[in-house]
Amino acid sequence: MAYEPSFERTDVIDALCMEIAELVGMLSPQAPLSTSPTLRRELRIRTIYSSLVIEGNKLDERAVSAIIDGKRVLGDRRDILEVENAGAAYDLIPSLDPYSVEELLRVHRVMMDGLVPDAGRFRSGNVGVFNGGTLIHAGSPAACVPEVMGGLFEWLRATRLHLLLASCVFHFEFEFCHPFSDGNGRTGRLWHALLLSRWRPVLAWVPIESAIRRRQADYYEALAFSGANGSCESFVEFMLEAIREAILPYARPESAADVERARALAFFRDNTRSTVAQLAQHLGCSKRSAERTVAQLKEEGVLERRGSPRSGVWVVRAPRL
Repeated sequence: MAYEPSFERTDVIDALCMEIAELVGMLSPQAPLSTSPTLRRELRIRTIYSSLVIEGNKLDERAVSAIIDGKRVLGDRRDILEVENAGAAYDLIPSLDPYSVEELLRVHRVMMDGLVPDAGRFRSGNVGVFNGGTLIHAGSPAACVPEVMGGLFEWLRATRLHLLLASCVFHFEFEFCHPFSDGNGRTGRLWHALLLSRWRPVLAWVPIESAIRRRQADYYEALAFSGANGSCESFVEFMLEAIREAILPYARPESAADVERARALAFFRDNTRSTVAQLAQHLGCSKRSAERTVAQLKEEGVLERRGSPRSGVWVVRAPRL
């Protein structure tokens, strides 16, 4: 019997797909995301940093940037090697066949070289998916992994689902199987980006991993809920929301995005003890939209929160706009 992931489309999933398709349609071939090597490099560094932070890497983004540039940095040797390997693995994206199990093993070998003894091979023992010290899901029995992964790739090649949806379903099924002894999370996220890039090449540069990192607890919760429920709708919804969040800054007209950023920074410069809810009211947008703006400004290093959530203050590090 052919492998068939358990998945049912929902109204929420369909609405998210339509919104993402509209956003992707706004990604202009003339926009910096499509034409600027500098921006692409910055986003790739952000992607690698975010994906490895999820796995416990302790290097900051500046150190990751230096390592990608071939510079020497101080830090734990394993953390440094993780960055070097991830940089080499992401560089493979344009040349990879996303429907090949052998290519998946190749990526894992590059990603985990020197980090695990079985890099590039499916695991021989049983493992689980953990969030900190909490077991979320026990992976497929080791003896079944080759068959399960072979069936998953056969499904991926044959499915009539749009690649946007198929990539999310694949991501869940990959993590549910947990085919490697280590490196499943970072490898699965890279493969998701690879699949999306085969829909639209420019999506290879969109930092979806950063959106996942900002909602890391929700990421693991969606994995756990879908695993316990036996169907992956919850995880697919989460990933579609993360993809939408990651694309949004590059799909809006640049002038509108610049105005919103300037207004947000000016508001916090003059109202250092204000809340995100008050920012949303000032901008005339939803609280969720304001939270995305704040998260992006903080990630870019132009906005900082000092002190406790209740009594702290906002510090604007950007020049006046």
